[in-house]
Amino acid sequence: MLVVTTYLWRDPSRANRGYVCGPEHVQILKAMVHRNLTVPHRFVCVTDEKIDGVETFPLNYAKHVEGTVFLRLMQHNPKYGAQLNATQVLNLDVDMVVTGSLDKLVSRTADFTIWKNPNFPTPKRAYFQSSVQLFNPGSRPQLYEEFDPLTTPVWVNWRFGGREQAWISECLSWKDTPVFTDADGVYGLGRLRGAGIYETLPDNACLVSTPGARAPWQPQVQDDFPWIKEHYHV
Repeated sequence: MLVVTTYLWRDPSRANRGYVCGPEHVQILKAMVHRNLTVPHRFVCVTDEKIDGVETFPLNYAKHVEGTVFLRLMQHNPKYGAQLNATQVLNLDVDMVVTGSLDKLVSRTADFTIWKNPNFPTPKRAYFQSSVQLFNPGSRPQLYEEFDPLTTPVWVNWRFGGREQAWISECLSWKDTPVFTDADGVYGLGRLRGAGIYETLPDNACLVSTPGARAPWQPQVQDDFPWIKEHYHV
């Protein structure tokens, strides 16, 4: 069974992002996924909250570090697949915009595929971008097992930014790990001097990330990228 997941938890130390995610944003992501994925699947939010109309799965705080998203490394625990009843997982950030068919993404046959950071090798940008991951549970257990929440955060961000993304980029082979790119329809919103989408949505776009202190429900973001309103709704 393919399971599409997203994560929602409360961490006051991340309040400086400029926005707060809530259950309503999970509901919108679920609706966008269902509109754009014909492959049989379940949509699950990994959270300790109850969300109307959304299946939930409890958080595991074993790898949690305040102010980071290392908590999501729980999905690479070898036991995760059996607990979730999943043979394949598509994990998406809750602030993604789904703009086209996801069928082509989940048809990839590698046991682990992750989005290649479109801003690499800009300084302090990791090679991998963890907002989009497709994997068979247990395929990269080192991401969970070798991470120490006390010692790893001390050094992992020296070479790259992004923390969780830095850890994944240190652990996995850049040469041998399959990736999603803009050729697969995976993009990020553009920013000054950076790669990404601006006012026009490419014809092949299916997933768009909203990095930084931006979110697709913010009025200013929707004004800057008018095509978001067409897709971002229940």
